[in-house]
Amino acid sequence: MNPFMRAGIAAAVILLVAWTAVGIYRAGGDVPPPPGNPGTKLTTGHAEGRRVDGKPSWSLDYDKVVASSDSTLATLENVRDGELYKGGRPFMKMVAKHVVINTLSNDFVVTGPLELTENDGKYRRHLTSDAANYSGVLQTLTLPHPAKINSDGARIKVATAIVNFKSGDLKLGPLVGFF
Repeated sequence: MNPFMRAGIAAAVILLVAWTAVGIYRAGGDVPPPPGNPGTKLTTGHAEGRRVDGKPSWSLDYDKVVASSDSTLATLENVRDGELYKGGRPFMKMVAKHVVINTLSNDFVVTGPLELTENDGKYRRHLTSDAANYSGVLQTLTLPHPAKINSDGARIKVATAIVNFKSGDLKLGPLVGFF
């Protein structure tokens, strides 16, 4: 065998051994995790919730929504035209910055600026707050933070308020003052 062939075979064997050694060394490393699914993102749409009897509970028009990967939670941003229903009829308009909906229970939580305007024709009520919780089963909207209420010209500020959509009653917490 000539010296050039010997050198070529030796180089090939050294490269094969080096490549095998690097492969064995890298085999013990961490496997990169699979890419996560952050959820579905959509812009400009309409969401609605219905009661068990099929009547509408609420409807919300939004600028952006992010749904969880299992679609049980939906986070709506900039709700510009919301409607809350009483007995299947529009009862109260809602504008909110941030709403998180539980699609299984028909409940939602509002954070950020919130404006509610009663539109049933009986009263001229306008409520503002920075948080709210809606229970689809109980059909109640709870304002757990201070709320400003303007009702037929009377203007007050209360610590909490609860709107019952079954009866239409408005239950007010302790009075904080006038605004």
